[in-house]
Amino acid sequence: MCLETTSTNSKTQALITQGYKVIAEYQLIEQMQLKGIYAIPSYSSAVLWFGVIFIHSGLYADGIFRFSILLPDLFPDAVSLPTVIFEKGVFHPHICTISHSLDLTPLFQYWNKKEHHIWHILKYIQLIFADPEGSVCMRLSSNGEPILLSDVNNMEAMRLLSHSRVDYSLRVKACIASSLEHMFDTPPIKDPHYIIFKRYQPEMHRAVMERLKSNSWYSLAAPSSQPSECVARIESEQQLRREEAAQRAGLGNSQN
Repeated sequence: MCLETTSTNSKTQALITQGYKVIAEYQLIEQMQLKGIYAIPSYSSAVLWFGVIFIHSGLYADGIFRFSILLPDLFPDAVSLPTVIFEKGVFHPHICTISHSLDLTPLFQYWNKKEHHIWHILKYIQLIFADPEGSVCMRLSSNGEPILLSDVNNMEAMRLLSHSRVDYSLRVKACIASSLEHMFDTPPIKDPHYIIFKRYQPEMHRAVMERLKSNSWYSLAAPSSQPSECVARIESEQQLRREEAAQRAGLGNSQN
């Protein structure tokens, strides 16, 4: 009995410790102030996250795509990568048409808890939609030509992206239309943290809209506050990395 009690206590302590680490990951995301993408841990499990991305420009403009992040049981100590699954079929070279899983290997080969965080995954998701062409390029050749990845989750999407941008765009528009059509579907899981959308109801939302328009609401904001910018408008990997460097610098200054 003593051995069983000790084992149970150890597992409980491990879960509590993991919970604190997951909360720390969520706080990092809040500090990064990512725009247009949101993720939150499940109420029932620390290793299950719910997310959604809103895209405002580029080929995927107007898309609203849900996704889930499943962390390894031993997160963050495990070296295996998290699993990202999109809820509905999204047409993209890095997203499998069958499992709807996102290939994370272009971002990193294994998980290193000292270097990698969940916000890296969110940034990567932003990148593949903001710059699909750049996301499938390994590097540039000596002549400056892009070298495409030889293996991706959706080879048909890769082929169209490389040789027929018009056809690729048509497939993308179809998946965007599908995502909007299912935006108000009943949640597939009963969890209070699952991100849901409700249709506009005047009797319910008019009061909130009036508050947002009132002078008292705007007076709550600091006079020096700047309007936010949408990260989904990033047009290249280089721009995303510059923004990431600026955010890192801002975090460092705030901590000092």
